[in-house]
Amino acid sequence: MAEQQKQKDIWSADLYGEKVAPFVATSTEKVLAWLDPKPTGIDGSPNMIEHFKKAYPHIESRVVDCRWLDQEPGLTNGSFNKVFSNAALHWILRDPETRSNTIKGCFKALKPGGLLVNESGALGNVAEVHSAIISGLVTQGIPVTQARKASPWWFPSLQAMKDLVEGAGFTWVKGEVQLRQTTLTENEKGGVEGWIRLFGEPFLELLPTTQARDAAIKHAVDVLEAVGRQQHDGSFTVNYIRLRFVAQKPE
Repeated sequence: MAEQQKQKDIWSADLYGEKVAPFVATSTEKVLAWLDPKPTGIDGSPNMIEHFKKAYPHIESRVVDCRWLDQEPGLTNGSFNKVFSNAALHWILRDPETRSNTIKGCFKALKPGGLLVNESGALGNVAEVHSAIISGLVTQGIPVTQARKASPWWFPSLQAMKDLVEGAGFTWVKGEVQLRQTTLTENEKGGVEGWIRLFGEPFLELLPTTQARDAAIKHAVDVLEAVGRQQHDGSFTVNYIRLRFVAQKPE
């Protein structure tokens, strides 16, 4: 069993929800329709949970590192009808040695017949940004193999996710992959630079100085201008590829 190591909290509810990626919360209509959710919540980020408690004090929520969800007896006692995750599993499932723990925890949390509903990044998600960040690190002397290893994401094919979910005991109900070209914000601290600084923090931690970070980010942004800037209105788009699925715990 992998040692439980506390991860750095890179998240800011303000940056994530208001300046960099408000589209994450507003682009969930289809997966929410599959779910019909009831309120409760867990997150690995203390900042996110603190923000959530202030906004929704009547909803139960707490900090949980879902890499070890199967070891949370208060949550994995078969008392839930549904488990829902949005834009999170591609972070949580990054480590191969803890990947199955999360899905097993979801299985143990559900009553017989309960549903697991998810939307997360699919194979090829934000590939252009991913590549540009790695390229920026290489310009600052980071070996390409080390830069690739720093990626905090697991973007699987639909079949790879299906195999993982079924391996935990679930019955696969339905799934799909969708290209969703997403326009980034133009806010201060937003845009593609803000996206890289927030979501790419695990990459940037490889660089020892602020100057090196800034140079790597500038390189990535300059590269992305060639592929992300729309000609007709000047806005900037990123190629999000989303993976959605519904799976059921057998009756």
